[in-house]
Amino acid sequence: MATRGYHSYRGRSAGWKRLVIGLSVLALLAACVFMVAQRYITYTDDGGLRLDLPFLGREEPDDGGEPPLPEEDVNLVIDQPEAPEESEEPGAEAYGQHRLISLENLPAESREASLAQAGANGFVYTVRDNTGRVFYASQAALGDAVTAGAVAPEELERLCQREDLTAVARLNCFHDSYYAATHMESAGICQGTGYIWYDSLSYHWLDPDKEETRRYVISLALECAQMGFDELLLEEMSYPVSGKLEKIDYSGNARTKTEALALFLTELRQALEPYGVRLSLLVPEHVVLSGAEPVSGVDLAVLAPLVDAVYAATEDPAGAQAALAAAVGEDRCPAFVPVTAETDGRDSWYRGQ
Repeated sequence: MATRGYHSYRGRSAGWKRLVIGLSVLALLAACVFMVAQRYITYTDDGGLRLDLPFLGREEPDDGGEPPLPEEDVNLVIDQPEAPEESEEPGAEAYGQHRLISLENLPAESREASLAQAGANGFVYTVRDNTGRVFYASQAALGDAVTAGAVAPEELERLCQREDLTAVARLNCFHDSYYAATHMESAGICQGTGYIWYDSLSYHWLDPDKEETRRYVISLALECAQMGFDELLLEEMSYPVSGKLEKIDYSGNARTKTEALALFLTELRQALEPYGVRLSLLVPEHVVLSGAEPVSGVDLAVLAPLVDAVYAATEDPAGAQAALAAAVGEDRCPAFVPVTAETDGRDSWYRGQ
């Protein structure tokens, strides 16, 4: 007769074990996620925490649009007095007499006519700004960095090719929130965590000590030369000087800041040599007066002989030019271009002779 009322007892231990195992796995995953996230945690200026994930590419502003605009959009007017006939000053023959104005600020429907009406025989065009945006149809730049230019590519190239116009490309070198963010290890200035560093504007920077940085910027400069620009005006050809600089990790760099900048200029000159493009530097007045700025790596005694002209905003052109000659040496000193303010607020640039 079959026994009733009895069944084999399975107990509750198996269910509890599965629950414990599940919780252990979740705790382990959480710990792994936290350890990985540590690399991407940065501290904001107000002491808070921010998580910067690499797959987000670059930092976006609060409104979800493009990165912030440059600090200023200067309408350049550059007057270059005619050089004396017997002048032996370096660069005098190369520059001569020019009046250059910003091309992108002229009416789109009448740029060439406006150049003529202003008495200009040349123009300045910003090809790359301090966010890393590129304002021409570049094949070398990141696709996200190329912005519809204020001047159509065919018009820009046509104006650059005109022999009666002097074309100057205004190129920001190492202030970049596009390429640095997507090439942190190979090109960007990074924090000790290995993640990209950002300055007081939340912009990123490229490190000229890194070969990929030099290759990228030089590739942009070559495109400008191929379009027909006569001169390349380099802005922020330096290391950053604002923000939490103590967080930057330069321990892996093979060169000093000045050596890296000098190497970049040397390689750039070599690359541009077949095109005959002149090189110029835009530097702050205090750097011209002091001759060097260790934080930025700019040492005019080393860098100025590698360019054809140095530009600086000053109310004392003669004093600044004398300071530049003293820092560099009369026999090695490039042309000096003082920048003075006009009554309408624009910047006027005058070739010193």
